[in-house]
Amino acid sequence: MRKFIGYFKDFHKEYFNVKLYLIILFFIGALITINYSFNIESGFIKPIKNIPLSFSLYFLYQGFAFYGVLFIIYLFDRSKITFSKQFWIKSLLGFSILAIDRSATYNFACLFIEYCSSETLRFYFKILINFASWISIFGLLLIVKFFFDKNDGNGIYGLRFKHVSFKAYFILLLIMVPLVYIASFIPEFIDYYPVYKRTGGNSFANYYNIPEFVSKVTFELFYITDFLNTELFFRGFLIIGLSKLIGKNAVLAMAATYCVLHFGKPIGETISSVFGGYILGILALYSRNIWGGVFVHGGIALLMEIFAFRYL
Repeated sequence: MRKFIGYFKDFHKEYFNVKLYLIILFFIGALITINYSFNIESGFIKPIKNIPLSFSLYFLYQGFAFYGVLFIIYLFDRSKITFSKQFWIKSLLGFSILAIDRSATYNFACLFIEYCSSETLRFYFKILINFASWISIFGLLLIVKFFFDKNDGNGIYGLRFKHVSFKAYFILLLIMVPLVYIASFIPEFIDYYPVYKRTGGNSFANYYNIPEFVSKVTFELFYITDFLNTELFFRGFLIIGLSKLIGKNAVLAMAATYCVLHFGKPIGETISSVFGGYILGILALYSRNIWGGVFVHGGIALLMEIFAFRYL
């Protein structure tokens, strides 16, 4: 933990500016307010089945937060940031990958569910959506890594075991346990979690004549392992992959677009994602490793599922 504290001291000593942070928090707050007031993602973007249109909207939706923060930083102090040609090419490719993941995974799953029975359709659909990210995020980032960062020595954007302290991350996860437990009593939380309840796991288990426990474990394994792809993109690509081009500015920009990823979830979770993303972003920036983030992020998600199971 002492090393982690050192990371935060070093980051804020040279970078923190109260006025800049307040402006960016206001910008993120405006994005949250507009989305939850008009239900933009769930009401307007998600229902679109046209892939090119859906791709374009998700690209603009996520990219606006990221580039918006960088533009604010540029206006605040132009000496803080330089936009190179490589940055534009690499970052635009990255957000294209994110837009593909968010727009095409639904249609990917639809290709297969027509072969499923009505009792198993929802369960297989949820599993396939999680599986698709291994192609749309992990697979495509491997290609970007090969062309842009083949020799950077950080593994696949921090997906390496060097310089990772699981003990310190375990302490972070322990700190989150009582907070997640308290959150599990909030009506919004109860309404949304566990995610498993929207899979039709009981019908799946009955159809195959297996204990529902098997359905729960199977879904949760797919659900939790998908957080590796989330960390790979947000803390791996956006921080480790882009920080060498835009420096520490990547952290605030990533935290903003990571917040947008949570739109549609309980608003308390969306707000906390800004701070969680910011913390994990700083740790990834200095450690050049994302395994700790995978452990914490996946652990919190699993805790949320476990605490919410008592309402089923």
